[in-house]
Amino acid sequence: MKKQSSQHKIPEEKLQKYLANFGLASRRNVADLIKESVVRVNNKKCNVNTLVRTGDLICIDGEEHVIDLNPEVELMIYHKPLGQVCSTKSRKLNESVFSSIPPRKKGKWIMVGRLDINTSGLLLFTNCGNFANFLAHPSSSIDREYLCRVYGDINDKKIEKLLSGVRLDGQDASFSDIVPVKKQGKSKNHWFYVCLFSGKNREVRRLWTSQKLTVNRLIRVRYGSFILPENLKSGGWRKVSKKDLSKFNNIYGRP
Repeated sequence: MKKQSSQHKIPEEKLQKYLANFGLASRRNVADLIKESVVRVNNKKCNVNTLVRTGDLICIDGEEHVIDLNPEVELMIYHKPLGQVCSTKSRKLNESVFSSIPPRKKGKWIMVGRLDINTSGLLLFTNCGNFANFLAHPSSSIDREYLCRVYGDINDKKIEKLLSGVRLDGQDASFSDIVPVKKQGKSKNHWFYVCLFSGKNREVRRLWTSQKLTVNRLIRVRYGSFILPENLKSGGWRKVSKKDLSKFNNIYGRP
């Protein structure tokens, strides 16, 4: 008897991976959700290894979703204002960035490239966990560009040090590029465009601090080939076109 062709096999995926990939829950939280019996597939009990298919009905804490294993990847640019927090929940004095973006009908938005509360500018959101991981992982070699205002006495030696590398928490860190903005007046404030290939916590500020300089204004203006539109107001968002997504994939070798 001939074996059934693998070409006709219906694609399946483990529940844990599906929930994480489309932002419905983190892999760390999936086991807890299932243990608390708040996740069911086709109205049946499940575990982290339960296999799901496109069209299956998943219920998470009373909220139902129809599973789609191959949704179209979407990306959104958000202009984060000062004072907002990169968290799913707002704080007492600071609202969440998620409170300013449109909710999804299917799945959840996944945030890429957190910014601290005192940093504004370009923040990315996608519907695909795999794409979010690609955008954030150092191996993808995606650079981030910031416009920063720096206070203090700056000289060529300090700039060279920031380009050649300093030690932060026992690891080498550096800017890949530093471009000064033409200075006006005698103020000790200096504006620079800086680029780096990692997104560690407060890394831009800490690099300048290593040279006894203080960043008092920080704006992310670019993430890879995605640029913060000049006409996108603070608190505004814009979907990235398929053309620009395709351009990004070609530049960074993403299938």
